[in-house]
Amino acid sequence: MSYLTSSMDPGISRGYMLLDTAAAIWKTAETTYSHVGSTAQRYEIRKKIRETTLKELSVSQYYLTLKALWHELDFYGKYTTACSTDITSYTSWENEIRVYDFLGGLNMDFDQIRAHILSTDPLPSLESAFSIVHSEDIRRSAMHQSPSQERSALYSGNTNQRGGSIDRIHSGKSPFICDYCGKERHTREKCWKLHGRPGAPRKGLNKTETANQITTESCPTILVFLLSN
Repeated sequence: MSYLTSSMDPGISRGYMLLDTAAAIWKTAETTYSHVGSTAQRYEIRKKIRETTLKELSVSQYYLTLKALWHELDFYGKYTTACSTDITSYTSWENEIRVYDFLGGLNMDFDQIRAHILSTDPLPSLESAFSIVHSEDIRRSAMHQSPSQERSALYSGNTNQRGGSIDRIHSGKSPFICDYCGKERHTREKCWKLHGRPGAPRKGLNKTETANQITTESCPTILVFLLSN
């Protein structure tokens, strides 16, 4: 008895301190606070079930949310069977209603799979309907990527294979920019403005120095020509 009263809120437990037995405490608490059989409580749960839809949830999250509400509805509901036939009939009817609840809250992109389940005779069990929809959801996730993911994968693969050429093409920028003259398509080491054009006289050299440079550079060629004769 002390365990029961100590587990209650202090303001509530005072009303049960003078009861003689644990059974009396349970009976009084049930009569006072239990909502089992409450029509208003069942209505609120049914309303939550109707308002529960897939939207941005995963199929598993959506199904588990509905399942929790159905269990709550079972707890607050009251159904008395007279024979085993009644149990079978009620279970079949309950399964049908819950399959409709589950299918009705799916997004429009599941219309085809929803029509397939509804056209099946006999109607699948709730667990089978969930399994079919869940398998379809997994297949779609595996087969389809979002456009941004596909572009990202494409750019990443081409960058690894071609040294980033695809990224440069899409960005519209040249692969090289000279840090001396600021122009594109060459680097400082090959800048004509800094080093001059190939074969052209270097800046600061007079004609004699240029001639000497050309003669010196051409000596190996002349020497080979004389030796061959």
